[in-house]
Amino acid sequence: MSLRTSVQVLACTLSFPLSAAILDITDFGATPGDYSDDDAIAINLAIDAANVGDVVSVPAGKFHLRTPIVMKSDVSLKGVSYQESELATLYYGDDTYLIYANGVSDVAIENLRLKSNSASQGVESLVYVKNATNVTIRGSSLHRFIRHGVYFNNTVNGRVDESRFLDATETDLGGHGYGVVFTNGCNAGRVDDSQFIGPKIRHGVVIQGNKVDWNPSHDIMIKNNYFENNVQDSIDLHGYGEYNNYVIYNTIEGDPDSDVIGRGIGVGEDVHGPSGTGNVIQYNVINNTRYGIHILTGSEDVTVKYNTISNCKRYGIYVQDGSDLDIRDNTITGCQKWGVYVKEGDDITLRSASQNGNQINQNGLQGSAYGGVRFDAGVTGLNVQNNNFCDNDASGGVNLSSEGTGIIADNLCQ
Repeated sequence: MSLRTSVQVLACTLSFPLSAAILDITDFGATPGDYSDDDAIAINLAIDAANVGDVVSVPAGKFHLRTPIVMKSDVSLKGVSYQESELATLYYGDDTYLIYANGVSDVAIENLRLKSNSASQGVESLVYVKNATNVTIRGSSLHRFIRHGVYFNNTVNGRVDESRFLDATETDLGGHGYGVVFTNGCNAGRVDDSQFIGPKIRHGVVIQGNKVDWNPSHDIMIKNNYFENNVQDSIDLHGYGEYNNYVIYNTIEGDPDSDVIGRGIGVGEDVHGPSGTGNVIQYNVINNTRYGIHILTGSEDVTVKYNTISNCKRYGIYVQDGSDLDIRDNTITGCQKWGVYVKEGDDITLRSASQNGNQINQNGLQGSAYGGVRFDAGVTGLNVQNNNFCDNDASGGVNLSSEGTGIIADNLCQ
């Protein structure tokens, strides 16, 4: 093997370029465990001194911040692990951030515990990313924020991977207590393999546009995450026209003893308006939530396939107002009211894709007013065929109740 080839192979095995330097923040004056100073000064000095591809290293210990950390392009900030390397703010309130990344590209923030130092007060956003490209938060744990754990604004390929979100300081107000937000034209972002642990999380992940001119976010993938006891929708396509987003292979657990805490996946929002077209919700497992999947405000062209929804306090799939919906091969069991309830909508398809149709069984547990599937008067364009609606009548309800118009044929127990 030639020397050139050997160097190329070695470079491919490293997590940073071969020429990258590692800059330890303690060499710039950071002091772990010293509450009296501002370690952000040393961290920002290290970032300023870093060249393209360099890594600013946060060793084990707790470092206190009195001012924000400001990232620059092509530089990473990495700890040992989130159990060992901690950055804690000594400032709190609105319009404050722990890490600020505006107009940067190719930045990684890894293996850190990010939090406020107060048990009851937080900063507005722990990581604020705006007008950026290729920014990744990985292997980190984020606590005690007012509004957002990570906020991506007009960012291309903003990513969160293998991270945890918990203990927001405010969840009762709208716009507060969100784990990850994609807003104002974000494109091609992802959230993978992360955890959003309530009840001090309002929404785990929010995808939305801009309330002034919409500028919808799009082509975001939310995959293989775990949500527990989030107050509102764990994953929320939050209105202002967000489109072509993928919500797949996530697990959502609600509180079995609460009708308030724990909701599933929302599409559209009462105040913000409808989601855009082309959103896909597939292969998710949702248990003990108020609604499994909630589509509202006239959101259209939504694909809902291969999801497993169980033990909902109200409805497995609730179409409050939607159109051109493709609902196929979902399994819905044990919901208190209806397995599927369509209140208002047009061009609603419930059929098979590659399996045996929607399996909607053993719902309507709350009594004779409920059951398996319900279409209200005014619902039009139904295409409901080859599903299984059996065993939803054990509490005196019905397997199927429809005042809508369209095709309803060849379903078991219709």
